[in-house]
Amino acid sequence: MKTPLTAAEQGGLMRRISDLESGSARQWYWLEIAQNYPHDAASKKEKILGIALQVFGINACQAILQRLGLTGLALYQAASDAFWRLLQHKTNDAILIIGGVLALLIGFNRLPASQQLAAWCLAIGGAIWQIIRIYRSPAPAPSSEALGAEDSLGLQGLLITAGVTPTVSSALIKGLIQAPQQFLAPLLINLPDLAPATEPSRAQQYACSALPWLVIGTSSSAIIGALPPVWGGICVLLLLLIVAWCMHRAVKPLALLALSWLSCGLLAQLTHWI
Repeated sequence: MKTPLTAAEQGGLMRRISDLESGSARQWYWLEIAQNYPHDAASKKEKILGIALQVFGINACQAILQRLGLTGLALYQAASDAFWRLLQHKTNDAILIIGGVLALLIGFNRLPASQQLAAWCLAIGGAIWQIIRIYRSPAPAPSSEALGAEDSLGLQGLLITAGVTPTVSSALIKGLIQAPQQFLAPLLINLPDLAPATEPSRAQQYACSALPWLVIGTSSSAIIGALPPVWGGICVLLLLLIVAWCMHRAVKPLALLALSWLSCGLLAQLTHWI
């Protein structure tokens, strides 16, 4: 999957993304760029990436598609950043709370079975709590489009409808086809509705909020049950620190996390002996 996309694969993925963006100006954006790319039979890599786009969304897949060399993805950079910030934030919450509770139980000298039960309860309870919070929050307002994109005459028609002169709109389209990265900024200035919503979709919010709790909680329970007493909980805390390091690549948040867990464990140990 690390091999750069061929021209045919790029063209196929652009048309797939265009289909996913049906009804918006971005549908025409991708069709315009795809004109320079062949349309061959879909390869296995293209099919896998197409499924990923449908399941996870374009903003979630933007980073890997950019590494593979797909042209035109700068349009989704802000949306992708917002998606990964949300996932990181929710993962941080799950790591902090699950690790803190396990540190407390270790400090109280609780048996591994109690630690496993707590991890399961946190996994399910945390996921339900996050889902309820999102369900009660107001839904994002639907993004407005310049006009019915399906009924327009393409991206140039949208630009003209937005008040751009035919000469300028024609120049923007030609520039976009030849050099999408260079002409994206002036295109957005003249057609702001082309930019995707930066806020993740409702489905992505549910997934990003609930999955970290489920994955971390159930994995912690399995590790505690597979290892000897005492060592299971300690290994889970070490693994969570490694996950936190992979997310932040900084010493300060890692130190604060470890210090909070250590404080929980020492306080529990002190209370236990008192």
